[in-house]
Amino acid sequence: MKFFITGSDTDVGKSFVTASLLRAFLEQGAKAVALKPVQTGYAENSRIPKAKSRILDEESRIPDENSRIPSQSLEPDFKEYIKAGQNADFKATCYTFAYPASPHFSAELEGKKIKARGILDFIEQNLAQITLIEGAGGILVPLNEGQSFLDIAKELNAPVILVCKNCLGAINHALLNLEILRQNSIKLAALILNFHDENDAICLSNQQFLQKKFPCPIITLKNYKNNENYSNSAKDFRAFISKFLDKK
Repeated sequence: MKFFITGSDTDVGKSFVTASLLRAFLEQGAKAVALKPVQTGYAENSRIPKAKSRILDEESRIPDENSRIPSQSLEPDFKEYIKAGQNADFKATCYTFAYPASPHFSAELEGKKIKARGILDFIEQNLAQITLIEGAGGILVPLNEGQSFLDIAKELNAPVILVCKNCLGAINHALLNLEILRQNSIKLAALILNFHDENDAICLSNQQFLQKKFPCPIITLKNYKNNENYSNSAKDFRAFISKFLDKK
C-alpha cells in the first residue's frame, strides 16, 4: 500500500511524520520503505552549482558557484528515515539539488528539469508492502513549468496524509488543502496536527473545529523528548496503522 505525505506549508514536519510512520510500521513487522523523490538543499560537497535561471534577471541576487548552502540544509530529510530504521544503503531519492528552494527553481539553477514520469518510475521500482512517499513542500509545489506534486498524487492514486503545524492559521491552511484534494478526487487518509500543545487554547480550538470538517482521523503530535530513533512518536500512529496491516 502507498501513502503520499504532503504539508500545508514548508517546515511543518513532513519528514518527522514520515519517519515516525516508518518506525511504526517497522515495529509491527511490516516491510516498509520511505521515499523522498525530490530533495532540495542538499549536495555532498555543499556547494551550489553555477546558477543559470530564466526566472531571475542578471541584476537579481542569484547564488553563485562559490556560494555554500545554509548549514541547516546540509542534512537531507531522507537521513531521518535511517534514524527510524531504514537501511542506510537504500536510495530514498531520485532528484537532489543543492539550493534550498522550490524544486522547479532549484533544478533550473543547475540546468536540469524534473520529470513527473521519472518520479513515478522511481516509486514504482521501489514499492514495498508499505511505501511512504514524502513530497517537498505542499501539494501544489511545482516540479516544472507544467507539473506539480498534485500530478504525482493523482497518478499514484494513493491516500494522502496531510501534515499541518497546529498554530494560528492552521484551520485556513488545512481547509484549503482539503478543498484541493476533494476537487481532484484524492482520498485523505489522515490529518496530522503537528507541534500540538494540550495547554494552548488555539491548538485545542483548531483540533475541535477541524474534527467537524475532516472526513478522516486527526492525529495530534507534540514536541517529543528522547525521540532520536522515532520510537516515541511512532506510538501515536499505532492505532492508525493497524487497519492497514494484514491480520494473521
